[in-house]
Amino acid sequence: MKFLALIWAGIRRNRGRSNLILLQVVIAFTLFGVLQGLNGAINKAVDSTHADRLYVGSRQRFGTPLPIAIMSTVQSAPGVIAASYRFQFGATWQKPDQQVPILATDVDSFLAVYPEWEIAPAARRAMKQLQDGAIVGVATLRKYQWKVGQRIVVQSLAKKDGSPNWTFDIVGTYVASDDPDSAVLILTNYHYVNESLAPAQANTIALAVMRIADPARAPEVETAIDKHFLNSPNETLTQTERQAAEGQVASLGDINTVVHRVIGATFFVLLFATGALMMQSIRERMPELAVLKTFGFSDRLVMRLILAETLALCVCGAALGLGLASRILPLARNFIGLGSIPLGVLVTGFAFAVALALAAGAIPAWRGLRLRVVDALANR
Repeated sequence: MKFLALIWAGIRRNRGRSNLILLQVVIAFTLFGVLQGLNGAINKAVDSTHADRLYVGSRQRFGTPLPIAIMSTVQSAPGVIAASYRFQFGATWQKPDQQVPILATDVDSFLAVYPEWEIAPAARRAMKQLQDGAIVGVATLRKYQWKVGQRIVVQSLAKKDGSPNWTFDIVGTYVASDDPDSAVLILTNYHYVNESLAPAQANTIALAVMRIADPARAPEVETAIDKHFLNSPNETLTQTERQAAEGQVASLGDINTVVHRVIGATFFVLLFATGALMMQSIRERMPELAVLKTFGFSDRLVMRLILAETLALCVCGAALGLGLASRILPLARNFIGLGSIPLGVLVTGFAFAVALALAAGAIPAWRGLRLRVVDALANR
C-alpha cells in the first residue's frame, strides 16, 4: 500500500496514454461481458429445461398453427399425465415500443404442465368467472405500473370485426419460481381470444405441451404422437423441452464458436496494443526508474511497480467494462427472454484482466528489472 502514490504517479505521468489504455480495456471487456454473458445465459437456460416436458409443433416449422383438435391425441398418448396448449401472439400497449406477449390457453391445464408458475387460487377462480380476465407476470406489472383490478386495452392481431384492440381485466399476477425475471406474459383464456379471431386463425394453436410420468420414455411418446399424424395435412414434430431450446439456439447459428472467436481476436489485439503503449511509457521513463534504483529500490521492486501500473489499468478497465455490460445485456431480454450476466462470467472476466495485465506488462517489467542505472542516465 505504501507504493500506491508511486503507482498513481506513473499512471498520471501521461494521462492521454493511460486514458487510451483504459478506454480500449473498457471496450474489450464490455464486448466480452455482453457476448459471454449472452452465451452463458443461453447455455444456462438450455441446461435448466425440464426433462419431463414435451412440445408438439408443426413439422413444417415450429410455431406454424396446428388445429386444436390434435389435443385429443396428445392427451391420450402413453405416459402423459398433463397436457395443455399455447396460442401466443404479440401486442403493444399505448406505444409501439411497449411490447407485451400474450398467451391464450386453458389456465388450469396449463398450470398442471408448468407447476413452477405460482398463481393465487383467487386469481384462478376469477379467470373462470371473467371471460376476458388476464393474469399478468410480475415483471410486466411492475414495468407498466399496472394493478390488479385494472382494465387494459392493447393493440395486436386484427379481430374478425377488423379492430386491433383487445381488452383484458387484470385479475391477478404470477411468478415463475425458477426465473422471476421471465414473468412477462399476459395469460388469458383461449376461448375469449378464439371467439374474436379471424376465421383463418380460429381453432388453432401454436404448440401443444405435456408432462410425462417418466422422462426416460420421452422417445416413445414422441414416436407415438408423430406417427399418428404422419402423412396428414398437419404433420407434427414432438420434442423434449431441451431439444426445442437447442433448436431455437441452433437457428441463430453456432453462437458458442462465434463468441469465442470474436473474444479471442479482441483480446489478441488488446494484448499487443496495451503492451506497445506500456513499452512506450517505460522507454520515456528510463531515467526516472534509474533514479529510483539509485535511491535503493531493488530491481524486483521496480519490476513489480511496472506490473502494478498495468494491473491497475486492466482491472479498473475490466470492472468498468463488465459493469457497462451488465447494464446493456438486460436489454436483450426484450428480444430473446434472457439478459443477466452469470457470476462465472464476471469471475472469468477479472481473471482475464489479471492475465492480460501480466502478459502486456511482462516485457516492460523485464526491461525495468534489467535496467542499468548508468545506461539509463546516459540515455543509452
